Amino acid sequence: MKQICTLALTVCFLACEKHYDGPTGKTENNDVVVTVFLYEDCPIARYMCGPLRDAYRYFCDTLSQEILFRGFSPNALSTTESLSHFIQEYEIPFNVTPDYNYINNEHGSYTQYYNPTVTPEVFIELNGDLLYNGMIDNSYVALGQQVTATEHYLFDILTAILNGEIIEPFSTTAIGCVINN
Repeated sequence: MKQICTLALTVCFLACEKHYDGPTGKTENNDVVVTVFLYEDCPIARYMCGPLRDAYRYFCDTLSQEILFRGFSPNALSTTESLSHFIQEYEIPFNVTPDYNYINNEHGSYTQYYNPTVTPEVFIELNGDLLYNGMIDNSYVALGQQVTATEHYLFDILTAILNGEIIEPFSTTAIGCVINN
């Protein structure tokens, strides 16, 4: 029964996702890819599940946009089971998978390709080009210092893309739990 529930949840999480050929591949269609690095034991990553969930539900469910949302955990302690529990507990509507090579004791291919420094950190691509990386929003100004968000980077960039606006690539310094090398 547990396997059936996990399969059903995975199918639901993939509703907004499309085929992707890996960290250096392109989507089937010239589309938007949102890649986020999370760690289930990071308090800031847990908090950012709300804005991530809201963006997914708005763009994928409400607006029916085909945006690939996917998450990875670059932590050696993350397992498929711990991340499945994390997905359920924080109602994350997309898949989050481990991205750690246990055989070579190094980060997986997505972590090596994007090179995030903390969790959470988001990367937004359009047609295979990186438009943005950094904070999901600016509700954390430093570790332990939370404020009301005034910049909603993920939401604003996705809105601009859907409106056909030209976006000059930029980044912010993400604040979160340091990813150990």
